[in-house]
Amino acid sequence: MVHKLTHGQEGALRRGAFLFFLFLLMCLPACAAQKEDSAVHRAPVRQTDNVRLAPEWQDLRARLAADGLAGPEVDALLTSLGPRTESPMGRKMVELYKKNFLPRPPSKKPARDAVYKGVVTTANARLCRDYIREHEKAFETAHKRYGVPPSVACALLFVETRLGRYLGDVQENALQTLASMAESRTLASIPSWYGRMPGFEAHEAWFAQIMPKRADWAYRETRALVRYMLDNDIRPDMLPGSIYGAIGLCQFMPSNIRPYGMDGNGDGVINLYVADDAVASLANYLARHGWKATSSKSARHRVLMRYNKSTVYANTILALADRIDRLGGKPARTAAGSR
Repeated sequence: MVHKLTHGQEGALRRGAFLFFLFLLMCLPACAAQKEDSAVHRAPVRQTDNVRLAPEWQDLRARLAADGLAGPEVDALLTSLGPRTESPMGRKMVELYKKNFLPRPPSKKPARDAVYKGVVTTANARLCRDYIREHEKAFETAHKRYGVPPSVACALLFVETRLGRYLGDVQENALQTLASMAESRTLASIPSWYGRMPGFEAHEAWFAQIMPKRADWAYRETRALVRYMLDNDIRPDMLPGSIYGAIGLCQFMPSNIRPYGMDGNGDGVINLYVADDAVASLANYLARHGWKATSSKSARHRVLMRYNKSTVYANTILALADRIDRLGGKPARTAAGSR
C-alpha cells in the first residue's frame, strides 16, 4: 500500500532537505581547510627531517644516494653524526706535510729483525695464551679452515688492539672519523692545524691536489662502512675506530669487510668486535693473500706485510707467536690436536 503525504508533511520534507543542503555548503570550506591544515602539518615532518641533518652532511647524503644508499636508515645514521671534526684530515695532512716539506733528522734503518718495543714479552705471551683458551673454538676453527695457527692469529690481535683492550676513540667513532675526512676537501676545512705546518701558505697548490684525493678515499671507506652497518644492523655508537677509521679487534678498514669479513659464530652477523668473527676474518684475509699451513717463515712474513706494510709489524707478530708457542703449560688445542 502506498501512503500519500499530506501537504504539511511535504513541506516538512522540503524544509529538511533545504537545511541539509545548507549544512553541506557550510561543511565544504571546513573540510577544505582541514585538508589544507593536514598538508601544512605533514610538510614540516619532511622538512624537520632535512633540518635534523646538519648542512655539512647534506653533500655526503647526496653522494651516498647517488651510489644507491638512501632512505630512512641511511638518514638515521647521518643524523647520528656530530659536527664535522678537523682532526682526521688535519692529522693526515700534518703527517704528509712533514714528510714532504719539513727537514727530518736522519733516522737509522731498523734492524732486519726489529720488533715493536715492549710487545714481545713473556707477560704478553701469557695474555695471548689465556685469550686463546678463552676463545678456543674460534681459534681452532680458523686454524682448520685457513691454516693460520692460534698463536699467529692471537699475536696479530694483540699487536692491533691489545686483544680488544684498545679499540680507538669511542667519542670520535669510525663513522664520524671517515665522514669528517670525506667532507674535508680543502685547506680551509682544517684551519686549527695550520700552526703545525710552518710555511704551508707556499704549498697551497699541493694541498689543492692531495686533499681531494684523501677525501675521496675517505668517502669510499665511509660508503663501505654505511653498507656494513646496514647489512649487519650495527649502531653508530658501537663503532670505536682508529684515527683513520679502522674497526674491530682485527682493525679492518671498512672496504675490507665485504670481501674478507666472516661470520665466525654463525649468528648471521659479521661483528668484528666479537672474537669469533674477528679471528675468522683476519685468518680469511691472510689465507686469501697467500698464507698456507705449509708456508715458510719468510712467506708468512710477506703475507703479514699485506695486512700492514711494515717489516717491524710482521717481525713482531711472528716473534710474539713464537713466544706464545714456547710457553709452558697447556695451550689451547689446535685443530690438528698438536701443540
